[in-house]
Amino acid sequence: MTKKDKPLIYVAETSKVLSKIICSQLEKLDYEVRLFTDGYVLLKELIKATPSIIIADKNLETIDGGELCNIIKTGSSKNDILFILISIEDKVYDFWSDSKLANKSLSISSQNVDSLIALVQELMSYKYISPSTFINDDKKEKSKSKEKDMTDEEILTSWIVNSMDKSSNFLNMSKNVMQLYEDVRDLDILVGNLFRMLYKAFQYDVITLILDAQNAKVYKTGIEYFNQATVDEFWNICKTEYEHKAKKNHTINYEERTFIQIVNTNGELTFDFGPRANSDKKLESYHSYTILRGKEFVGTLHFASCRKKIFNYKVQSSIDYIMPELANILQEAVHRSELIQKESKIRTAFSKFVPAQVINDFVNSDEDTELNNNNEKRNVVILMSDIRSFTSISEVNRPEDVVNFLNTYFTRMVDVVKKYGGTVDKFIGDAIMVLFGAPISYNDNAKRAVQAALEMYAQLDTIPCSQLKFPEGIKLDIGIGIHYGDVIVGQIGSADKTNYTVIGDTVNLASRLEGLTKLYGAKIIISQAVRDELDDSMNILLLDSVKVKGKKESVLIYRADEKALPEDFCQAYEKGFKSYNEGAFNLAIPYFEKAVELMPDDKAARLMLNRCNEFSINKPENWDGAIALTSK
Repeated sequence: MTKKDKPLIYVAETSKVLSKIICSQLEKLDYEVRLFTDGYVLLKELIKATPSIIIADKNLETIDGGELCNIIKTGSSKNDILFILISIEDKVYDFWSDSKLANKSLSISSQNVDSLIALVQELMSYKYISPSTFINDDKKEKSKSKEKDMTDEEILTSWIVNSMDKSSNFLNMSKNVMQLYEDVRDLDILVGNLFRMLYKAFQYDVITLILDAQNAKVYKTGIEYFNQATVDEFWNICKTEYEHKAKKNHTINYEERTFIQIVNTNGELTFDFGPRANSDKKLESYHSYTILRGKEFVGTLHFASCRKKIFNYKVQSSIDYIMPELANILQEAVHRSELIQKESKIRTAFSKFVPAQVINDFVNSDEDTELNNNNEKRNVVILMSDIRSFTSISEVNRPEDVVNFLNTYFTRMVDVVKKYGGTVDKFIGDAIMVLFGAPISYNDNAKRAVQAALEMYAQLDTIPCSQLKFPEGIKLDIGIGIHYGDVIVGQIGSADKTNYTVIGDTVNLASRLEGLTKLYGAKIIISQAVRDELDDSMNILLLDSVKVKGKKESVLIYRADEKALPEDFCQAYEKGFKSYNEGAFNLAIPYFEKAVELMPDDKAARLMLNRCNEFSINKPENWDGAIALTSK
């Protein structure tokens, strides 16, 4: 019999004495024998050759005998090869549990090699029928045909993955990973449970997970059992590897969280961190994994142990197996965590200027109300408020007193704005610009704005002014203008700095109306657009028809008051304005005289009376009922 015709037997054994005895005995029986000490090397060799029998010790390098048997029998196209699993350990429970896929299993020593040789002869002479004989031949042939177009590495990978899919160990790990989806809404709890799961599987001593985010999220456990020098050394290794994989072109900021009571005790999750243990324990083995979701970098996972060679093939392949699903879960959790942080920042930023309910509506809105560069056109009510004669007040007071007063004043005003669902857009010196209808809109934005304006004015008497000096004839007073119309709303600014704000002619007109409060002596002036949105429950009086500076179109303006004006005054003013608007100035004079008589201090009535007296003598050309104003 030539060497080519001899039955081929693979022997995988790390004991030099035992392997020499086994190989010698088999060669005497005219078998061709190839010796291996590493299960992975044997598996690669199996791609090119097909032995009659494989004899493998449970304890091998890289891939142990049990894992090797599992891959060949459940994952490869060569699952009909006879497999004898041996162990020199008499009482190893998982040897027997792992050996169920082998054709035969045997506890062996140098004293009973004859039993192994006899078993080989029995299997060869009696043509032992393997369970794989009953596997569909077509399926086998398809598998072999598919492998013809694959590289050796691809074939090996496919065998390993196939065996993983059929392995109860990997299935259990997959189930555990899938259960982590329940915690995806809370990243801290998710990572804590992940660390527990991995500890039960691999008994590591230290683990660090670094997740890629705006600020890299770092989770650690086990470090409480090591001295600071060891912890720092391990962290430097993790940090260096993460930064190499992340490939950032800027300084990375880290947010660190440390779990305790997972390693060794596997107890309740806690972030409390006690004094560093003064331990001389050293880390003897280390392994890391890059977490990828497709091609997208999610982070890195770092293990270390005080035991040597803990990260064998089984551990590494197990983590490789669950990594794709784990990457999905972790990335989703990071995304949710960042949304929560973003929401928190929105709440913090807006809470000073916006009522809590508006923030809740904004955050929970089904519409795409996220602050971004997709600016939109929207109907918004603009309220502009300004302190009367504030320049004169500032000139006679110390700057620090002025600032302290403004802080108090703004706080009171903003509280009122928030109460009615408005949003403070900005402070302009002593002026306040308020939005009703952005970012959240209500069906009664105009009414809310007028109600807020009335209460803002009512708050003036409660604001302490004792620290301020007032020039003679001046007291704390404000004017408020309100207009309703189209604006462009969104993030507006430069590439380096943007603000959520509104721009448009509506803003300009609201500012002009605020300025008119001085001319007409009104506390609050609103436009026709605002008046159209109000019901009859509010105290509103038509003041005039004006063309404000910079505008060709006229607008009807109204005053809004908390308390109703005398009815006879309102009737006289309204009749006077009707005649005035129609150009019948002489007919309007008696009505405005009546109004002034009833309310001598009313600036609007006296203004209209003086204007009628003048126009009755010098009637304006092309009169259309609107007065053109030349000042702001």
